[in-house]
Amino acid sequence: MRRFWIKLIVNLAIPPGVWWIRRHEAVILREGRVLSEEEFGWARQVGVDEPETVRVLPVPRVPTPGAPILKLMAGLSRVPVDSPTGMAVNRGIFLEASHATNPSLLVHELVHVAQFEKMGGIAAFLREYLTQCLRDGYWDSAMEEEARAAAAPFPRPPDR
Repeated sequence: MRRFWIKLIVNLAIPPGVWWIRRHEAVILREGRVLSEEEFGWARQVGVDEPETVRVLPVPRVPTPGAPILKLMAGLSRVPVDSPTGMAVNRGIFLEASHATNPSLLVHELVHVAQFEKMGGIAAFLREYLTQCLRDGYWDSAMEEEARAAAAPFPRPPDR
């Protein structure tokens, strides 16, 4: 029965999720910066096929999908409801400005870009990502574990 509810929630979330990602990705691709030479190497290292198309946009606060969706996800999967410090939206990456120089955070988000690529696009990524978060919990989802593991060797600036 739990699998039924997860599938239902995921299927309902995909159309607005795709719309939200496309909308925000367009902003990042228009206003964001290209990867530096070093960052380009990191992107290749974690499996991004086309790092030249990735853009990064530092922002005061990373936008998130609607609060009701976040609260539902938090209740069902232990997804943190705090504003994230970074978020990959297909080929675009939002970084909270105060964390924009954190190599570990950028590499984490680059792994998600590679996951978008490997899965064949936004809808397929969302289907797998949301399913894992709802089924296994955010912290225990394989996609988040992969991103954390790849980012672990990279330096993190001290907390402020």
